[in-house]
Amino acid sequence: MPPGLRPLHVRLAAADVVAQVRVEQVDEGRIALRLEEPLRGAPPAAFEVKRSPLRPPPLASGDRALLLLRGDRPPYVLADEPSELIRIADDAMAARWAAAVRATLAKQNDPEALADVYREWVSNGPESLREIGSAGLAALAGGGLGAH
Repeated sequence: MPPGLRPLHVRLAAADVVAQVRVEQVDEGRIALRLEEPLRGAPPAAFEVKRSPLRPPPLASGDRALLLLRGDRPPYVLADEPSELIRIADDAMAARWAAAVRATLAKQNDPEALADVYREWVSNGPESLREIGSAGLAALAGGGLGAH
């Protein structure tokens, strides 16, 4: 497991908006996005996020990604660190991550049910879900639902 990998429930707790998007354009201070699927909140069909020139996320025009965002309206701010960004390779991966986010949101206040979700990922998920499932189980074993 990569050092410092935050469990998904902790990351989602810090996000106001969660969406699968396609990158339209990357500029110095902003990233223009096209909404593919909202998973939390109600972002518009096209919106922007702020882009830090000191710690830019690894995104380019045409990329697809799952973004966790803060703010009540655009331009949003990325809630995740650049190293935590989830790039979406294809439609199957998009479906897996959408299901993972929905399952985590549905169980986020129930540590036992959330542990079951994470155990499923560790047993049957692709590598990215296995890693984040392991991080989630470790966090739950070490202190419950809070941030670490």
